[in-house]
Amino acid sequence: MAGINFQAGSLMEYRRRVVYFFVVGIFMIFCFRLFYLQVIRNNYYSRLAMSNRIHRERIIAPRGFIRDANGEKLVVDIPLYQISISPNRVAENSAELKLGCRWFGIDEELFTKQFSAWKEKYSDGREMTFIKDADKGQISILMENRELFPFFNLAMKHHRQYPQGKLAAHILGHIGEVTDREVNKSQGISPGDVIGRMGIEKVYDDFLRGTDGIRIVEKSAGGTRVGEYDRHSGDWENIEPRLPVPGYDIYLTIDVNLQKKVEELLEGRKGSIVVIDPNNGEILAAASYPVFDPNLFSSGVSDKRWRQLNSDPDKPLFNRFVQAVYPPASVYKSIVGYAALGSEAVFGKIRFEPCNGGYQFGNRYFKCWKSDGHGRLNFAEAIIKSCDTYYYQIGEALPIDEIASAAKLFGLGEKTGVDLSGEARGLIPSREYFNERFGKGKWTKGHFLNCSIGQGDVLATPVQLCMMTAIMANGGKKIFPHFVKKIAGRNGRIVYRGDQRALQVGGINLKNLNIVRDAMERVVSDPEGTGRFSRVPGIKSAGKTGTAQNSHGEDHALFVAYAPIRSPRLTIAVVLENAGHGGVEAGPLAREIMIFFFHSLSNSEKADESG
Repeated sequence: MAGINFQAGSLMEYRRRVVYFFVVGIFMIFCFRLFYLQVIRNNYYSRLAMSNRIHRERIIAPRGFIRDANGEKLVVDIPLYQISISPNRVAENSAELKLGCRWFGIDEELFTKQFSAWKEKYSDGREMTFIKDADKGQISILMENRELFPFFNLAMKHHRQYPQGKLAAHILGHIGEVTDREVNKSQGISPGDVIGRMGIEKVYDDFLRGTDGIRIVEKSAGGTRVGEYDRHSGDWENIEPRLPVPGYDIYLTIDVNLQKKVEELLEGRKGSIVVIDPNNGEILAAASYPVFDPNLFSSGVSDKRWRQLNSDPDKPLFNRFVQAVYPPASVYKSIVGYAALGSEAVFGKIRFEPCNGGYQFGNRYFKCWKSDGHGRLNFAEAIIKSCDTYYYQIGEALPIDEIASAAKLFGLGEKTGVDLSGEARGLIPSREYFNERFGKGKWTKGHFLNCSIGQGDVLATPVQLCMMTAIMANGGKKIFPHFVKKIAGRNGRIVYRGDQRALQVGGINLKNLNIVRDAMERVVSDPEGTGRFSRVPGIKSAGKTGTAQNSHGEDHALFVAYAPIRSPRLTIAVVLENAGHGGVEAGPLAREIMIFFFHSLSNSEKADESG
């Protein structure tokens, strides 16, 4: 047994055991890891693998239609196919991208510049529109070469269209793409979405937008869209596609034929016209001129075009019937006259001097519009002939706050609440107002005289003047002017109705109101009435003219009216900028509107009877 090294043998045995346990340990770790990944975490990694293959695609819901009172479509959504590009999946100068430009008929140099600018502006990799409205040929090229162009995406979009062009543009408004700030601020909005920017499109955007759907699609490892995912062939239970729900349809109060007539009368003139049903506040027509084409905004207006629209001195985007304020001029005399009838300070204490062409107050001479004067007049005659001198004397005797209170009874000096954004409040001056503007005791009563004829600081919007006239027409009932008659789903279920209330205004003296109404009737019917050019044979109407002084040019022409006298069906306010005398320029337009309205109404009633 000599020569055997037991110590060396034991060392080798020890080393073998260490290696054995090390290998077994590593194997056990691998086994445990595989068990953990394949059994314990099987569900997680299956979903992860599925998410690389299966993707959710948002299906943008079409916006609701906007229709007139009779259901005629004024705004629609039309489907189109759009090809977009994913910047993160393609190099700017790749051969495939250049080939795509050639095959799709896109200017390669121009697109390269636009693509570079897009990636610089949006570093988040959002898709860029490559072709907004792809034709059949372009779609075929893409579908047949999906593997060659994995960075292109084809999707059906909805394009907002205004079939009537410029008609009712200031009512309907327009849409625009959301900004990054709006995306970050609001939930449910994604880059590339459109929202209402003006008019009904803006005010009722939540109703019009609808609810987006979800489509589940399968994509290859290269990102090529294979097709829609059939959940019955897989086991990913949480995948749940859904169809988009279109937005609600909005039915307006306007009649498209009357709207066309009103815009036809206004074309070529600066100004606005408003027509309201005095019984329920429905706005039957409203126009502002100059006007714009809302279709310009549907495809995305360029910065250059946007600057042109905003810098245009004619202000085509400016909605004159709710945003513009004008001195109501002699139209306001009906309010001042109503206030005077209830004041002992006027008719109980003063003796009206005859009109000789003006009125001397202190060291200032206030002119009447008729330089040779009207002579001695009674209350009705002063309204019929619109004598300034008569109203200067009322302004001297009647406290300004009493006029302001009367004006507010008829809706002036505050917003009407019409369902369009940007409505102006107007201005009805009071003693407090003059104290704030000029300082207490630093103004004279001469300011009141100007206000008594609707000049000076008095300001009103056309829709306010129309509402004021409606309250006079309906016997002192407050109405709520509105453009939306109802909102309904595609299934016909009504979810909203316009406010058609007519509430008696507390504080209106009906006896005095009727005196003013009778005088307004004679403004039209009397041979010397300033509104005689608005007279329609066979229809009794009432009205009041106004000619507002304008420091920037020719006078503004105004006219308000309602008809028929006994059971009013419509009230009209016409404001023409730089046009001249209200009775001569604005009155005839109201006459044409009444002829058209009652002729159409007569034909409609005949049709109903025959049917």
